[in-house]
Amino acid sequence: MLHHEIKGKGSPVVLLHGYLENLKMWNIIAEELSDSHQVILLDLPGHGKSKNLTEVHSMELMAEAVHETLKKLEIKNPVFIGHSMGGYVILAYADLFPEEISSFLLLNSSTLADSPEKKEQRLKAVETAGRNLDTLIKMSIPTLFAEKNLEQLKKEMEFTKSLARETSIGGVTAALKGMRLRPDRSFLLNEFKGKIGILIGKYDKSVDPEALKNKIPEKENISVLELETAHMAHLEAPKETLEFIREFLN
Repeated sequence: MLHHEIKGKGSPVVLLHGYLENLKMWNIIAEELSDSHQVILLDLPGHGKSKNLTEVHSMELMAEAVHETLKKLEIKNPVFIGHSMGGYVILAYADLFPEEISSFLLLNSSTLADSPEKKEQRLKAVETAGRNLDTLIKMSIPTLFAEKNLEQLKKEMEFTKSLARETSIGGVTAALKGMRLRPDRSFLLNEFKGKIGILIGKYDKSVDPEALKNKIPEKENISVLELETAHMAHLEAPKETLEFIREFLN
């Protein structure tokens, strides 16, 4: 059973955070959505208050943990919204349990597998985390924000660092190893029958926005928004991000 919080009443919406985050990243969005939906926030394995499961947290393993938790909570056919790694977990969930997900929105995430260069970066991050996790956090977090926004987003960067420091070293390295192994799931963009939302950051260095855009088919069930942000659209452009989420849910 993953650590979780539930807010509001209505049709269920499950929020999945990214790597080095926890359910607190959704505080403002969850509060806004809870006036019309039942919002379920989860800490993924090894993050926040959810314990580590093994040395490698594959996206499939995380999806199964989410599935088991929602089953115990009796949450059926929810909408899923995932940031970064949370989006990878959603894609694994849609692959494993296609009849148990009504629609999903990817926030600064991707259907693509890691490139060879990205896989190498993950291994280096594992080594850095093993030596000094705070060094990894200080190196990683500023790169998640668009350079033009850094000066006015100091508070948001410190908040992001505080979430990262609540992640255990084991949780960090297990997630890095798991993300490195994930397959390309772009086929879901064509095969998934429900609604799909995709929010892209134009200056995102963590996922390749251009490579993803080239994979997105023109279909009526897919809505896309590109913002002048990097990887943290919910903090860099909170109003626009929330509006897109509300439009998707409605």
